[in-house]
Amino acid sequence: MPHSTSTPWLNHLVSSTAIRRSGDGPTFYRQARAGHFTRLCEGWYVPTDYWLGLDTDTQFLLRIHAAARASRSGLLFSHLSAAALWRLPMVGAWPERPEATVGDSPSATRRAFTARRYPLPNDNDTIDGLDVTTMARTLIDVGRTQRLSTSVAMMDAALSLATDGSPIRTRVTRPELIDELSQGSARGQSRCADAVELADGASGSAGESLSRVGIHLLGLPKPQLQHEFRDERGRIVVDFWWPEFGLVGEFDGVGKYQRDEFRKGRTPGEVVVDEKLREDRLRALGPHVTRWGWVVASSLPALEAHLRSAGLR
Repeated sequence: MPHSTSTPWLNHLVSSTAIRRSGDGPTFYRQARAGHFTRLCEGWYVPTDYWLGLDTDTQFLLRIHAAARASRSGLLFSHLSAAALWRLPMVGAWPERPEATVGDSPSATRRAFTARRYPLPNDNDTIDGLDVTTMARTLIDVGRTQRLSTSVAMMDAALSLATDGSPIRTRVTRPELIDELSQGSARGQSRCADAVELADGASGSAGESLSRVGIHLLGLPKPQLQHEFRDERGRIVVDFWWPEFGLVGEFDGVGKYQRDEFRKGRTPGEVVVDEKLREDRLRALGPHVTRWGWVVASSLPALEAHLRSAGLR
């Protein structure tokens, strides 16, 4: 099934071959050596000033499209490259080179991408003109090869039915993931099975997914997700709720203060005030509230110390 998204950044890809043919090669290479162009792969560049202004997700998407243009046609992007094309959230850093599944066939221009010798699937999709593994296959490939927090965050997002601002609305079900996992080799199967079991579409963000993986690995009590409280002003939905400890946990990522879909027209300062009022409402209902961000969620010792100091046992 073909999918199309807005890709204005593709207009900034520069082909050194086209520039040489136009006769401007010497000038271009002088500018590239001076740092005015960033090389993505052999033959493809982007203006450095523009590159530095992009987020890491878009930078990796540009690398994928550059690799596609530098390589043979019909390249099947997979693993983390497919995850990026599906607009799944990344916990950690994207790899330096895109990944493509090549089966047993030889692959040309491998310097542009990392060849994954997994069996070629019978079905695939197309995103912005590039062949990509299906959502289910992508998630299982990631689950077999990446750490638990990375794969769970992506599976959570794909299982969610919520509108999260992603330009691609395709989602999967747990039975589809289980079926896809059963069809592959034994490589990474146990690790991937753990991710499928832990994945939960109720998770509200990648930071919440990372936190939940940490809670699981620490052996701490499993929280209820997206629990609803009500007072005279209406409903309040929280990230984590441990009723046996009367404890509410909130992942406090910077996105809610910076991203338009979370701010909903408010300034960052107004978001801070609204969050404070929301927390006061929760405390008035009885629960103790604790908050943490990316630094704590990314460290098991820090997360354990934080939650235990908040009263979790």
